[in-house]
Amino acid sequence: MNINHLRYFQEVCKYNNITKASEAVHVSQPSITAAIKELENELGYQLFNRVNNRISLTDDGAAFLMKAKEFVEAYDNFHKEALDIGDKTHIVLKVGIPAVLGTFMFKKFFPSFELSHPNIRLQMFEIGTIAGLKKLNEGGLDFLIGAMDDATYPQCDSRLLFRTKFGLAVSPKNPLSQVDFATKEMISEQPFVIFPKGSYHYTSITAHFKNRPLNIIMEASQISTIKYIVENNYGVTITYQESFDSSANICHVPLAEPINANVNILWRKNAYISNAMKAFITYASTIETGNQPKVESFWD
Repeated sequence: MNINHLRYFQEVCKYNNITKASEAVHVSQPSITAAIKELENELGYQLFNRVNNRISLTDDGAAFLMKAKEFVEAYDNFHKEALDIGDKTHIVLKVGIPAVLGTFMFKKFFPSFELSHPNIRLQMFEIGTIAGLKKLNEGGLDFLIGAMDDATYPQCDSRLLFRTKFGLAVSPKNPLSQVDFATKEMISEQPFVIFPKGSYHYTSITAHFKNRPLNIIMEASQISTIKYIVENNYGVTITYQESFDSSANICHVPLAEPINANVNILWRKNAYISNAMKAFITYASTIETGNQPKVESFWD
């Protein structure tokens, strides 16, 4: 039984489509089909029902999927433990981060982390918190840096990096730039630009304004687009104060009813924490102070 065949099988289950699975893992469709057939021949039962070019898991296939997930996770943990035994010269950590956090947090990791840990390379992915959690638990990420409220995600372990608040961002030309606190009523009367559905940013803000709906004129995934709209007084937004650099012609106004957010680093529960992962968690946990202690002191 080939570990890659088990990975292909899981991808097919994820998409219920061999073509999409082949695109996701960058392997040809015939190779995926052959791998599934080989698994079925070895197991002696069908994994999928096939009707009119559509596939769905059989009962045996669903039971096998649970076992396959357990085995692949155990194998991945074993692989990380095995690497920790020796002195691997180059380790890659895959880190997801939402765009709204990335605007001010990327510079906290590059280049200082890699300079202090030359054997570890960070591969960063811009992804929303909700989509990032899914990718994290599927093994596509080692870490997710995301904003969240006081809720916890039982499928993940996490460590708080820092607490922050959202504030109103407006042009100096906007009358709200002169108020001490912006109320829901004031904000709901303004044209509003927001990060897209599926982001923590969107979910948190729209929930806050559930009884006083926002006048959303645009969902934008790029902070540069939002900056342009706010600077030119075409709309307002709610975000972290750190989202815009000092050159932005934007005023920040506190909310009359604050929206709190905890910025956390998350990783899969029960995943083996390699030395490289420990180093990154330690670093991420101390970036606000600018003082990175040795890894051993954090995990003692």
